[in-house]
Amino acid sequence: MVNGSFTAGSAQKILDSLCVFSGYVVAWLVARWLSSKGMFVFPDQWLPEYRACLLVAVLSWGAVSSYLGVYHSHRAERLDFAAAKLAQALLIWAMATTAGVFLLKLHNISRQFMLYVFFASGVLIIVRQLATMGVLRRMRRFGYSWRTALIIGERSHCESFAELLTTTYPMGYRLMLASLEGSDPTDLLNSLDDPPEVEDAFIVPGTRLAEACTQRLLKSGKSVHIVPELLDVRLFRKSLGEVAGIPVISLLNGRLNTLQGALKRAADLIGALLLLTVLLPAFVCVAIVVKLTSNGPVIFKQQRLGQNGQLFALRKFRTMVASAEDILKTTPELYERYVANNYKLPKGADPRITRVGAFLRATSLDELPQLFNVLKGEMSLVGPRPVVPSEVEKYGDYNLLFLSVKPGLTGHWQVSGRSEIDMYARRVELDLEYIRDQSFGKDLEILLRTVPAVLLRRGAH
Repeated sequence: MVNGSFTAGSAQKILDSLCVFSGYVVAWLVARWLSSKGMFVFPDQWLPEYRACLLVAVLSWGAVSSYLGVYHSHRAERLDFAAAKLAQALLIWAMATTAGVFLLKLHNISRQFMLYVFFASGVLIIVRQLATMGVLRRMRRFGYSWRTALIIGERSHCESFAELLTTTYPMGYRLMLASLEGSDPTDLLNSLDDPPEVEDAFIVPGTRLAEACTQRLLKSGKSVHIVPELLDVRLFRKSLGEVAGIPVISLLNGRLNTLQGALKRAADLIGALLLLTVLLPAFVCVAIVVKLTSNGPVIFKQQRLGQNGQLFALRKFRTMVASAEDILKTTPELYERYVANNYKLPKGADPRITRVGAFLRATSLDELPQLFNVLKGEMSLVGPRPVVPSEVEKYGDYNLLFLSVKPGLTGHWQVSGRSEIDMYARRVELDLEYIRDQSFGKDLEILLRTVPAVLLRRGAH
């Protein structure tokens, strides 16, 4: 397996060197074309310096990629984290190449040409790397290139971590569990002197044998990964650092600072006013149709949980009969189906929805009155789903984190399929992922994704 890994890494290095060369060729062709149009100075006597620049670029990439471990196994790493590390490597490579050109006194190298090389080569390397990772992960789901891993620690921690590696995030591991409960420490340590079938080992600290196990495994040439207690930190921003020489993982809640919060509130006010102005004709038409086609108020109000658990009246165009809440509460069978189906009834199975209401839900027009909730500051244009008080228990230990931000008119869950997402746990995870990743740019991305989601009626009923 070591030889196989070496071959794979070597192949990737060769491919990326070709990507740098290809990027240089692309830059060369662009420079030649611009030169023919009189927009670039490119005399033939400068060719030796440009060839030296290519050599510097290839050698710099080899040195930087080796130093940063670009070709180490990314089996257990998320694609977005791997992409961020690759972008960092490309930035350092560009700086190293520029420094090499300066030190070699290649004065005739155009900075414009260098930018072409960096851009073209960077795009090719990123596409190659992410494509390779995606294909390999897909193949591992079918049994290709699996590795045998040993998990050492308390039984409950071993089993929980094993579930993460096999069910939640399948990484292509065959797992062996070494529980310390009821085991003879001497026998365990002796078995780690040379475990031939084991390639990776995961050690959960909290046991007096953790250090001894680590030394035995490293001595036998195995890759050892320390799991810093079994705390699920996927839903937090994190950074790796050290305190007094001890590695630590720092967690952040992803909350916006004062300036970012003020900008978000300003965007909410401006966006809500613009949408109300543009959609006023639709607002009036829907209100008239709702009033003429069924008895009851035009606007439906329901108590929902806002930021810090504050109750507010969420507004929607009424899509059900006026006695919908009473019907649900007085029909035990219907209420049981409602709760069992993640606080909603299956499409076409809710007798309380009117004909007009079904259309309004499918087109998301029933959500328009929530723009007034946004203006009042009870909601934001983008945020987690606003939930009824009884739903918050579904968030378990994360309910305080969930309630730390304003709910949104649209959000990560809404643009990811909404009612098509059957598992409530997945809905919870999407909401918490938004809180972790929230930013002005993330809100803009979700707003842009909301438009096709509404037009295509994806997951709406």
